[in-house]
Amino acid sequence: MDQGDRRRVAWAAYEWAQQPYWALIATFIFTPYFAAGFVGDAARGQSLLGYAGAISGLAIAIFSPLVGAAVDAQRNPRTWLVVLAVPFVIASAGLWWAVPGQTAMIVPVLACLVVAGVTAELGGSVMNALLPIVAREGEVGRLSGTAWAMAYVGALISLFIVLFAFSLPREPLLGLSKALHEPDRIVGPMVALWFLLFSWPLMLSAPKPPPASGTRPLAELWETIRGLPAKPHMLKFLIGRMLLGDGISSFIAFGGVLAAGLFGWTTTQLGLYAIALSVTAGIGTFIGGRIDQKIGSKATVLIAVAVVLFGAAGIGCVGRDSLFFLFPVPPAVPGGALFASLPEKVYLGFSLFVGLTFGPAQASLRAWMAELAPAGETGRWFGLYALSGKATAFMAPLVIAFGTTLIGDQRIAVAVSALFMIAGAAVLVRVPERRP
Repeated sequence: MDQGDRRRVAWAAYEWAQQPYWALIATFIFTPYFAAGFVGDAARGQSLLGYAGAISGLAIAIFSPLVGAAVDAQRNPRTWLVVLAVPFVIASAGLWWAVPGQTAMIVPVLACLVVAGVTAELGGSVMNALLPIVAREGEVGRLSGTAWAMAYVGALISLFIVLFAFSLPREPLLGLSKALHEPDRIVGPMVALWFLLFSWPLMLSAPKPPPASGTRPLAELWETIRGLPAKPHMLKFLIGRMLLGDGISSFIAFGGVLAAGLFGWTTTQLGLYAIALSVTAGIGTFIGGRIDQKIGSKATVLIAVAVVLFGAAGIGCVGRDSLFFLFPVPPAVPGGALFASLPEKVYLGFSLFVGLTFGPAQASLRAWMAELAPAGETGRWFGLYALSGKATAFMAPLVIAFGTTLIGDQRIAVAVSALFMIAGAAVLVRVPERRP
């Protein structure tokens, strides 16, 4: 294995290292527990998570382009990967203190969620900037899709560990107490340890970006932003990615919270749901990387978004005791068989359908950006890419938070997410496949 192969493996391993955070904390296990278990009121918990997401999005919007510009100017991705890893590990481990009934810990736990979310996104931005450097020529989309698929395998393994070591056994491993929801809370320290185990290869071997045109990162970043009108294809791409990314992120973030609120799913049910979704997502992303290489990133993104929207529409029409707002059905029985009610089965079916395509949509967006970004400026452009993914990210969670508070229906999250995705796809249709 030559140096290039080792760097590609290290790059993919970093994606593998990060993915359990998104699966265990941000989506399937901890945030549903936070809303329905720790806070004790799913609607109020969803509102609090929405406000935390808004704060995270604002922080990422401010810092991601600055970090990207600094990487370009100082050519020091290894330093940034290490600096961002420290608060990420501490904040993730701190989620262990979300003890049920300890309402005084709500704000500190939310702070840990914000710090972990911000540092995860910034670390991902640095990693993304390295994609066109480590990938073989003509294989950016393939490497992006393969790494994303590998990451889903990592998420799957971490979910199996949670399920079979902590949730399903009558006596959980390490003597964890189910009464104190320790199988839910252990995912924080577990994510921290997993990240430390698998992120270090890229921290040690990340290549330096090509020399940038200057050495003034802030000034050059501002010049890049000011010059966007002269690069209309980049401006349209960033706006479309901003809206589409916000919609997909919100949909993923609130999917598990919605299921926990609608059906009262426990850690076991959420873990099984997450495993099924991760399997379909991994398969879809692996295939999507090959499709991307055949038909291009643009076509792959637009097809995937159309499928995601179809699945999201179906999920939004599932209620506790009704389907499509017209047909009454028996609700889920607490403590009954797994996924026994019709609403649960329909929800699960549409979710798996969506799972096949939201991975390819995100992986191909990243590959599309790598094809559009000017050579030698990938750090600052991927900083703007992260910014575009979070510039309005505070809006979607904020609208979801307000809507949930006012209406009291958690399905508002699906409607808001779908609107953002539709708007983003409408803009991206007009963006070229590659740099003009």
